[in-house]
Amino acid sequence: MQWKLVKWWLVGFLALLWAIWVSGSTLPAQADPTDQDIFRIGGDLVIAESQTVNDAFAIGGDLTVQPGAMVRGDAFAIGGNLRLEDDVQVAGDAFAIGGRVMRSDSAVVSGSEFTVLENFNDLFERFGVLGTLYLGNVVFWVVTFVAAAIAGWLLLLLLPGHIDAIATVIHARPVMSLVFGIGGFATLLILTVLISGSVIGAIVIPLVNLVAVLTGLLGGIATCVWLGKRIRAQTPNARFQHFWLGWLLLFVISLIPIAGGLLISLITLFGFGATLLSRYGVQTASTLPMGLDRLEHQTE
Repeated sequence: MQWKLVKWWLVGFLALLWAIWVSGSTLPAQADPTDQDIFRIGGDLVIAESQTVNDAFAIGGDLTVQPGAMVRGDAFAIGGNLRLEDDVQVAGDAFAIGGRVMRSDSAVVSGSEFTVLENFNDLFERFGVLGTLYLGNVVFWVVTFVAAAIAGWLLLLLLPGHIDAIATVIHARPVMSLVFGIGGFATLLILTVLISGSVIGAIVIPLVNLVAVLTGLLGGIATCVWLGKRIRAQTPNARFQHFWLGWLLLFVISLIPIAGGLLISLITLFGFGATLLSRYGVQTASTLPMGLDRLEHQTE
């Protein structure tokens, strides 16, 4: 169930990207009997009686599958309700995000049937799909950055030297930091896949996740410090001031729809990699080999 939720969140996200470029009317659309994969953005979608399609989904409207119709794949609605009428057959999953699944007693769903954010239907209707998801994005980043602010303040008090060392590595070894960040993240994913479901995995995976969270936290705080130093280079020893400036800059970036989250993910990879490269701040940039940063002449 968890993988299916993730899968369809990704499908919905990609569809919403398409919705940025495509606009639709608010009138219900009748599916063409010759179509095999049916979708609708910005309005209701109706699968006609006795029609057979592969997949069917609607974004920003209701999806209605009329009596006797068959969906060979999945049927879902984002920001609307999914209605399955008499004798409808859905071979895959049937679900709704920000709406309800209303199924007739004679309708058959072979896969999973579930709803996500059902109580937020009014919110979807008021702000639309894109607006509601953007509000969710804002809430997510507000919570994330508040937690990061508290953790950053504590770690700057407890481990100031380590944070400074990691920030220096980001500045002096940016390419190697990015390489280590991508490599570390990929290794974490591969390791999780290989040992998940085993006895070793039950022991190792929680420990690995804990290490990953600590690494990401140290790297994120160091990234804020590094960004703050670039903004206020004339005050090199104002560690807390640098942190708050960098924190504020990243928070503003996170509010940019879609691109903001992607940019934050890319930036934090530098901090993640620099934390691994410096062995959690034990080594400084001057003690690390030049590696891929041979052209970098600014060291501290």
